[in-house]
Parts: sequence; structure tokens; C-alpha cells
Amino acid sequence: MYLLFDIGGSKMRITFSRDGESFEKPFIIETPMEYNEGIQALRDIKLKLVGEEKIKMVVGSIAASFSADANRLIGGGAQIKNWLEKPIKQDIKQSFNCPVYMTNDSMMGALAQSHFGPAQGYKISVYLTVSTGVGGAIIVDGKIDDNTFGFEPGWQIIDAGGALCKGWSKKGYLMDYISGISIKQNTGKKPEDIHDSAFWESRANFLAMGLHNVTTIWSPSIITIGGGIMRSIDFKYLEKKYREELSVVFPIEQPILKQAEFGDEMGLYGALAYIKIHHLG
Repeated sequence: MYLLFDIGGSKMRITFSRDGESFEKPFIIETPMEYNEGIQALRDIKLKLVGEEKIKMVVGSIAASFSADANRLIGGGAQIKNWLEKPIKQDIKQSFNCPVYMTNDSMMGALAQSHFGPAQGYKISVYLTVSTGVGGAIIVDGKIDDNTFGFEPGWQIIDAGGALCKGWSKKGYLMDYISGISIKQNTGKKPEDIHDSAFWESRANFLAMGLHNVTTIWSPSIITIGGGIMRSIDFKYLEKKYREELSVVFPIEQPILKQAEFGDEMGLYGALAYIKIHHLG
């Protein structure tokens, strides 16, 4: 039996798989701000789901960057800032007495799209998530591409002088304009409560710039985009702006742009893909 989890900036999802090919309905809680509470929640929910049954392996993702040795968290959103520098893999391994495989949530999302979603069959694919924060990853030949500190496309600078949207950002990072946290901080409203089409067109314009940069740096065949903020952005308008931005560089052929699949369960599908490609079954 496999224990699967996805720790996001706002929610934790935990479930189990008996065959490494499908999973049961996940148990969902608010992501604890305190690290020890998060580890304890994994233990408690495992007991609720399968009791004392032995876990063969734990495979999961988290909305954070890992250290070069992949054992500690070195960067993440405000919700898990108290989780940083903690020996998370070691603590989970001790909790369940089995091997533990973990990676960034965007990487798991990218695997989900590459193995089960629209990016199946493409040699080089990119996944971008626009949600509480902004993340992404590149997949080459069905596997997460080599990296040292992970991938952080949300931290790309798109408005260095702050001229495009005054007051929103001191450094001009992409995430400062399109992430759920930033939108709430700057408007005083939750993104889902904003129904102004002009506002969302302006956010799509910023995202199109980010996609332009991702394309010129990573050169993928297909880009899939997911995350809660995408429920408010008109995808057709976004694609139009993206292709306008990119036409100067690639006027003849451009990457395919698709909406990501699997919604809030994407990280769990990514965990199944991780089991598959690493022959952990």
C-alpha cells in the first residue's frame, strides 16, 4: 500500500493507493502553519484511512523548494514558512518506517500532465500553476528535468521598474501580479470575488509575458496551465495575448497551449506517475 499526499499553500490532501495505479478519495484539511502539526496530521489521517495497515511507501509533494540534497525545505509560501529547514523526509520516514519520495508540487503536477493529461506523448513539456502562488516545471522524456534547486518561474522579473502596475510589486516578479496571495493583498478581495473582466484581462497580460519567457528559455512543445486563478482568466484571451507576445520570436511555429487536467487532485496523479516512472511498484 502507498500513502500519497499533496501539501499545498492552503490545503493538504492525503490518500492511499493499493496498486500504485489509482487512489481512493482524498482526505482534505487546511495546511497547518506549524511543521510538527503537519507531520502529526499525516500520521492521524493515515490511521483514519487505513488503520494500522503497513505502508509500503510514501510518495508526496509540497508547495516548496528542496535543498540540493532533497532532504530539507528551503523555500515556500507564507503558509509553510515554519516548515523550512526541517528534516521533513526523515521525519516522515520515521513516522511510517518505509521509504519516502517527495518533490515540489509543481513538479508532481507536471508529471501528472505528462503521463495522464494533455502533455502525453510530448518529449518536452512545461506545466505552470497559478494559484495561491505561482510555480512550474519542465518534463523531458517523461521525467522531471535535472535541476539543483528546483524550478521557480513565478520569481521571474517581468516589470523591473514597476511601471506596468504601480504599487503592486517592488521587484516586478510575475507572482506579484497573478498569485492569489498578491491579488488579495493588493485588492482586499479574494480572487473568486472579483468579477471585473478588465481586471482579469490585465492579469492575463502579465501571465502571457511569463509564458513568453518560459517558452524562450525552456523551448517546450506544449505548455499546460492549471491552478485556481485560471478559473477567473479567459483562456482564449490568454492564448491570444501569448501568441502575440511570442510571434516576434517564433512567427511560424509555437508551442501548444492547453488547460491542465485533474484540478486539485493533480499532485496525487503526479505521485502515481512518480511511482510508475521510477518503477516503485
